[in-house]
Amino acid sequence: MIVKATTTKDLRQNFKKYADNVSEYGETILVTRPNRKNIVLISEEEYNSWQETNYLMSTDANKKVLLEGIQATGSGKTLTPAEWDQLVENNE
Repeated sequence: MIVKATTTKDLRQNFKKYADNVSEYGETILVTRPNRKNIVLISEEEYNSWQETNYLMSTDANKKVLLEGIQATGSGKTLTPAEWDQLVENNE
């Protein structure tokens, strides 16, 4: 992932351009601020994805099931609901 950096002043002057690039192209923008109080601008879709990942990885039991599922199926396969239920049952 490429992160582009800009200043607060430049962000204010070119907000539409940056907002369009974030929402349409998935760019991540680091906005530098005084005293290293920087912020990161990401799309709502990216934010929601991170929140979901944090939630799913928040318990050891869920993390174990997810990691075992990845190992058992490979990272490119989508599990059916029945396969997911079977993984959960086997780890309870």
